[in-house]
Amino acid sequence: MSEFKVPRTEIEWSRRAIINVVSVLAVHAESLTLVGAHAVLLRTMDLDVPRMPTGDGDLGVTPGLVGDLPSIETLLGEAGYEHRTTARPGLWGRGPYDEADGTRSFREKIDLLAPHGLSGTASRTKRGVPALQPAHGKLAVGNAFGLELAAFNRSRITIGDLADARLSAEIHVAEIPALILAKGSKVGERLGEPRKGAVRDKDFGDLWRLMAVADPGETVRVIAEFLDHSEVGADVRQSVEWTDSVLRDPVSRERAKSTFDTFVDPAEIDRVFDRWRDVLPT
Repeated sequence: MSEFKVPRTEIEWSRRAIINVVSVLAVHAESLTLVGAHAVLLRTMDLDVPRMPTGDGDLGVTPGLVGDLPSIETLLGEAGYEHRTTARPGLWGRGPYDEADGTRSFREKIDLLAPHGLSGTASRTKRGVPALQPAHGKLAVGNAFGLELAAFNRSRITIGDLADARLSAEIHVAEIPALILAKGSKVGERLGEPRKGAVRDKDFGDLWRLMAVADPGETVRVIAEFLDHSEVGADVRQSVEWTDSVLRDPVSRERAKSTFDTFVDPAEIDRVFDRWRDVLPT
């Protein structure tokens, strides 16, 4: 067989990174859930809207489903991945190169993130995962708010490489209710605390994509099942609060419109936001 085609764009590299890391961490496969932009694209493939570029490869990690051996740190290190930074856990890269400004970057970039509510920390500021640190190290996996529902609301999909159709991987992918809360939490948290990171117009576009293909009643039904969950209920309720605030903010729909420019009728964006404005349980 000839060599696999080399990715050319950020979205192709990030999909390749996901497929490669799923293979490297195959022994821990049950703990992995695809979240983030690639999960959004997979769940909204029937939407007749151009996909947005992304360099993010985000994998959720459910601590209770991860075995102690072999360690994630060891597996990724042996496969040639390294920590992109020591300032925040979970950021891995492979294929380093120098940017034009002299900074170091990576062709393959992956972010391993445990749901905050399952991470073993009560701190709202610390991004480590105490539940995994004894076996896997302090930098192997980070934690993030908003991913709690994705640990439960997921299903297996075979995902294909975007540069070479011969490559694929089977992985759990977060379903739409989980992705709406994950995206809404990311935006809502960062709008409230800008030091947590920038909010891009694309984030509002992703949220619109998910709402455009989802049934509000079914989404609320799934979310409601976890509002009083013994492990993640408090975090799910926080995610609902953040997401609801984003959906009610008129600025959100305007930023979604700027994402799609001429590809989506602004009236259609308004229609979807109006449909979802008052549906989440508060």
